[in-house]
Amino acid sequence: MNLQKLLCLSSLLLLGADLSAQQDILRLESKIDRVTVYPGFALIERLVDVPSQQVGSDFVVALGPLPQSAQPNSFQTQLVGDALAVQGLEMRSRVAAVANSAKTDAMQQQLDDLQQQLIVLNAKKAGIQLQIQVLRNMADYENQSATSTWGLPGGVSESLEFLRAQMTKFNGELQRNDAAIALVDQQMKDIVIQINGVRSDSNEKTRELRINCFAQKTEATQIRLTYLVSGASWQPSYDVRISPDMTGVSVKSMGQVNQRSGEDWQGVRLVLSTSMPQIGLDPPEVPLLIVSEMEEPVIEESEVVGLAGGAGGKFGGRGGLRAPSAPGSRAWAPSAEAVDYGITTQFIMPGRLDVAMNGEAHRFSIHTIPLEVEPERYIVPSQSDNAYLRAEVTHTGDSVLLAGTAKMFLGPDYLGESSFPLLRQNDSTVLNLGIDPNLEVEYETLEDYRDDPGSFSLSSTSLITRRYRASLRLAPGAKGAVVVVVEESLPISNSDKVEVEIGDIYPEAIASDKALAERKETGMYQWRFTMNPGESKSVRWGYELSFDEDLFPTVEVR
Repeated sequence: MNLQKLLCLSSLLLLGADLSAQQDILRLESKIDRVTVYPGFALIERLVDVPSQQVGSDFVVALGPLPQSAQPNSFQTQLVGDALAVQGLEMRSRVAAVANSAKTDAMQQQLDDLQQQLIVLNAKKAGIQLQIQVLRNMADYENQSATSTWGLPGGVSESLEFLRAQMTKFNGELQRNDAAIALVDQQMKDIVIQINGVRSDSNEKTRELRINCFAQKTEATQIRLTYLVSGASWQPSYDVRISPDMTGVSVKSMGQVNQRSGEDWQGVRLVLSTSMPQIGLDPPEVPLLIVSEMEEPVIEESEVVGLAGGAGGKFGGRGGLRAPSAPGSRAWAPSAEAVDYGITTQFIMPGRLDVAMNGEAHRFSIHTIPLEVEPERYIVPSQSDNAYLRAEVTHTGDSVLLAGTAKMFLGPDYLGESSFPLLRQNDSTVLNLGIDPNLEVEYETLEDYRDDPGSFSLSSTSLITRRYRASLRLAPGAKGAVVVVVEESLPISNSDKVEVEIGDIYPEAIASDKALAERKETGMYQWRFTMNPGESKSVRWGYELSFDEDLFPTVEVR
């Protein structure tokens, strides 16, 4: 064989080797099947259809482009059947050319590292904010529980102090986290300027995942790829509709989703979860406290560690769809399915949904819950001449209501936005619905004078007498009778040199065990009565202070 033929044969063998190497890499299309959204993160589940391969062959499945927000250490695979074995995963970044500089690669790596720091800090911020909101809900819940007993029961006061301390701690952590976010953001801007200024869209960086596979059977199969992305979050919101006659309330629970993950979610099964994977699972360690002499105290920042459950559930959860109805029968709209895992809850949306990566709010209906309602008009005459419409509602449903914002409607009229606390079955809360213009309130001082004993009196005791009246009138055009609650506080003496005597209470204030306990603790008096259209009523109250004539007592408002 001459040299020319040998060179040609070698070239053909090398070309064949190159073609063989290219065939070992399968660049396949994939689609997002399911998305589970957490506060600050989302778990993406992609499906990849892999064609049959020769038994015993090694090959690579290349998937991309994947968003830059994808967390490299979060990629996992699940196989349908045993036709394939996954032997490894490799993440690669594709980036367009930047400025000609020997330092470009090093600066790009710095930018990648800072990007990951920023992702973690932003997710941590969302988790801290949600943790603070949960603590506020718990504190409100403890306060509501305390008002139903005699004073603050054992343990409640300590719980409230603990919750306040925790909220103070998390607020401080939030401020430090915001400062860290600002620092990382500025560092990233500086590096981008050094690399080549602002990049065009064609120069954006993307990720590509390579899955090393081994064919165990000659048949097609499917890979389910899961990974976490940042830039996604959800929060509950509510549409609260109150019937015009105030006899019923329905709460429509909504999930509000925002995402800037870098990829659109089209035709996905959407799941909203209360789990907080970014906060962590491990409890804090008990610190070792050592006293030492120092010129200035040094406070070390500590990581925020909370209790959060895992993602929960299995892949391919149900969508909450009902069976098709027979022709001519009633068809019910599909509804979300709530799955309670104890420490976390998932809301599985029905059907398949689209969520664009535009950062705008996407609202999805979860369910509608009827609430029992007891409306009343609430008045504090000494503080306002308005009667405030409010309603105590009781949660009679079988699933938890998460804390969130609420848009309030009375019949067809939009009243405004309020907040909804965490409610479990049989829990109650009070919804404030604004001012009722049909109820007029007039407040007046009947007496306010000081009576000193004088120079020729044998007594040295002075008296201060104060009496007040609130006059109420319900407009004749009101739609019906209303329940009215009036509250006023009378002074409580914290000095044995000043005595307080309550008098001229009309009509008699509520004297239940709860009311008497509150009266003793805070001096609060409450009147409750029903008024018919066109009816007028008045409430009177007063007190007398007795003290030595050399004293000048004052009533402080706290």
